[in-house]
Amino acid sequence: MQMIQALYDLLGVQAGPNGGDLAGLLSLSFLAIVSLGRAFFSSGSSAGPKALGDVTVEKIQPIAPESVELEERTPPSVVEKGPSFRERLKRGLDRSRQQVWGRIGTLISGGKLDTEALEELEEILYGADIGPQTVAELTEELQKRAAEGNFEADEFKSFLFTFLESKMKTVQQAVSPELYQYNARATTPKVIMVVGVNGAGKTTTIGKLATKLTRQGAKVVVGACDTFRAAAVDQLQVWCDRAGAEMIRAKEGANPSGVGFEALQAAKNSNADYCILDTAGRLHTSGNLMDELKKSKAVLAKLDDSAPHEVLLVIDAITGQNALRQAEEFHKTLELTGLVFTKCDGSSKAGSAIAIVQKLKVPIAYIGVGESVEDLDIFSLEDYLGALLDYQKPLSN
Repeated sequence: MQMIQALYDLLGVQAGPNGGDLAGLLSLSFLAIVSLGRAFFSSGSSAGPKALGDVTVEKIQPIAPESVELEERTPPSVVEKGPSFRERLKRGLDRSRQQVWGRIGTLISGGKLDTEALEELEEILYGADIGPQTVAELTEELQKRAAEGNFEADEFKSFLFTFLESKMKTVQQAVSPELYQYNARATTPKVIMVVGVNGAGKTTTIGKLATKLTRQGAKVVVGACDTFRAAAVDQLQVWCDRAGAEMIRAKEGANPSGVGFEALQAAKNSNADYCILDTAGRLHTSGNLMDELKKSKAVLAKLDDSAPHEVLLVIDAITGQNALRQAEEFHKTLELTGLVFTKCDGSSKAGSAIAIVQKLKVPIAYIGVGESVEDLDIFSLEDYLGALLDYQKPLSN
């Protein structure tokens, strides 16, 4: 009885129990529960409620599962684990490797190149859009080597690797490292103008590039200058939101060069590290398009006489030899500094990159073999040729 009275006193209740009174015991139990509740809430955040009567309930709007895409749940700074890019590249170039270079290997291993075999060889190479200059040079070299005796498989691959590397290596050394690696010491935004025909993968390439740079800690501003395609602008907005990049856009049909100017101005005002500009992508044969792109490039010089610092052409590997004609037209108008070779996983014409680099003397900066951010990576000549020929270059001593 004294213990029960002590509990009443501890709880601050001005009452006392009656011996054997069941109601009193029930009352005591209720008060004990209330006491526990007080202790629970008082132990929470200092900014939270201090008593049961102070608790407020915040309504949280449920999110419909279909309105949230899986990629949006993954912060841009988190890189998904999976196959290395070298493995992705080898898988992506499988069609080119089997349908072109594998067939050539089988043809050569059959003996000397007679007239019939030579015609078949040229047919394979032209069908892969390797380019007439490269085809002529490669055919001549193969004839010389075949005359010396049969090629072993590894010897043949080694010869092809060395030959193709010689056509691209010098040009590839001209790629600017700042396209890949964020330099925190830069004082002005690096302006990257991205061009290409519709459907080549220009918008998604910009989104992936912005994501890669923001993951390194760079501040990126993207200008949606393709004002003729609202859907493309909306798609680019999604990419920028996911990447944490700022996007400058205008009403549909607005002056593209004006959007580029505003984007660069915003990048300078916010001390951004990169300003990436999307551009209109109508056919390269359209004179109006080329004039508009030339104008957009000139307008940027009003804010920075060295801008744009890079002009990248996005090329769809599926277009093969037509890609070379595209590149020639864009290069004539804009003086390209680099190429982005996309969709190599969907074509047997990934070898056309060799002819483009050899013809234009413009290096490939990035290569793409899929839809995810990790499927776009720095172009490594050694990895590209190794995947194309299924050959690993011996380590030098």
